[in-house]
Amino acid sequence: MALRIGDEIALVIIKKASKAWLIMTSFDSSSFDRLTGLMTPVYFYESLSRLRSWAQRSDNPVTLIAINLKDLNDDQLLEVARDLNSELRGGDLLARMAPKRFLLALVADQLGARQFLFRITNKIKEASNYQLIELSPSKDLAEALSEIDI
Repeated sequence: MALRIGDEIALVIIKKASKAWLIMTSFDSSSFDRLTGLMTPVYFYESLSRLRSWAQRSDNPVTLIAINLKDLNDDQLLEVARDLNSELRGGDLLARMAPKRFLLALVADQLGARQFLFRITNKIKEASNYQLIELSPSKDLAEALSEIDI
């Protein structure tokens, strides 16, 4: 029996569920996640590069926040995505990086990011942990992203 691309993706998902999202995004050229409507990782990284360039020129800090969630069904995941999206300001970025992981880029320093976290922790009880990384002008983007467990 010959496999089509969709069949291959299904087999990968069954065999390697924890890595399935990364593999699926390599087949999917879409800029937005089909379930949540948020950015996909590839589009997020492109947008983050532009945001960081603008922030450096205008002397604004950018802080990354990684959010790992507990096991959720699709409806709960959509609610978390809506709650996160409702707290964003112009220029901030939000992406679904994996089935239960989100990554935000806020035009804010660590204090502003902690205030953001305070607001969303009251809304999002499903988060198992958060990570904050401030992108200083001297810090390489790849280095900063490697510090985040996504």
